Amino acid sequence: MRVIFIKLLFAILLIGAPMSQAAGKVVIGTGGETGVYYATGQVLCKLLEAKGVDCVAPSSGGSVANLKVMKMGEVTFAMAQSDWQFHAYHGSTEWTGEQMDKLRAVFSVYAEPVQVVVNRDAKIRNWYALKGHSINIGNVGAGHRQTMEEMLDAQHWKLETFSAVHELPSSEQVDAFCAGKFEAFVYAVGIPNAAMKRAVSECNGNLIEPHNTIIRKLATAARPYYSKVKIPAKTYWDGQKKVDTFGVMATLVTMSDTDATLVDALVKAVFEDFDTFRGLHPAYANSTPEMMVKDGLSAPLHPAAEAYYKSRGWLK
Repeated sequence: MRVIFIKLLFAILLIGAPMSQAAGKVVIGTGGETGVYYATGQVLCKLLEAKGVDCVAPSSGGSVANLKVMKMGEVTFAMAQSDWQFHAYHGSTEWTGEQMDKLRAVFSVYAEPVQVVVNRDAKIRNWYALKGHSINIGNVGAGHRQTMEEMLDAQHWKLETFSAVHELPSSEQVDAFCAGKFEAFVYAVGIPNAAMKRAVSECNGNLIEPHNTIIRKLATAARPYYSKVKIPAKTYWDGQKKVDTFGVMATLVTMSDTDATLVDALVKAVFEDFDTFRGLHPAYANSTPEMMVKDGLSAPLHPAAEAYYKSRGWLK
């Protein structure tokens, strides 16, 4: 019943009902109910509720849906992938003509590293060895599909580089990989991830690193939504080595007119007992305050968040 209520609540938000402001309730846009965005929304709401703030974090369609309802004024905070934060603030790609110049960053939460998974029996030892093999690049419109296209451009590769190209969504790719329908796939997701663990530990998968040329070309000032990321050894299985890669960040955003007292309360709730926060979900295990206040943030910081970070010495 609670799940049905949450879905109905967010449906109301999507058609523009003024629930958030009228009820005096903080609303956080999240993601699908099985994902880390949704779990993070619940964590943040509990932190605010401990300070006496009424808060709800319904499930949603993810980054783009969250940003669109935020532009309508129907959510107070929103989870958004760092590349979508960049495009919304600058008015590029899907946001051409719909720039959100009043979008403000609060903090990033955790990294979503690009993970290249290959079948061990295919003897794909490195990125260049992918040539001539079958691969899933994701469905059109997916964030990791866009990332994959940028990776190919960085290497001057075409889709014809591969023996076969599949376009399955992330919800289907691991089942297909385990069934042997392709030999490799690329996915950007927080770690650890249950689906990725299955691909590696149960379906003969292994992680390889994107070529350092790709990392060097993409994780630059021209694309501030990408950051260099390390996947620790033994994340998915005992034989897995440390992987140097890059990725987007899962970020929390708001608007410039969000009450400073509210933003201050939220950032203090997260950072003043940071060890407790970091233990609330496995995806936060490698997050640090220094990372969270800088990495993947393309929109300006909300003034209240910026003031607090400067007071802690994390920003100059």
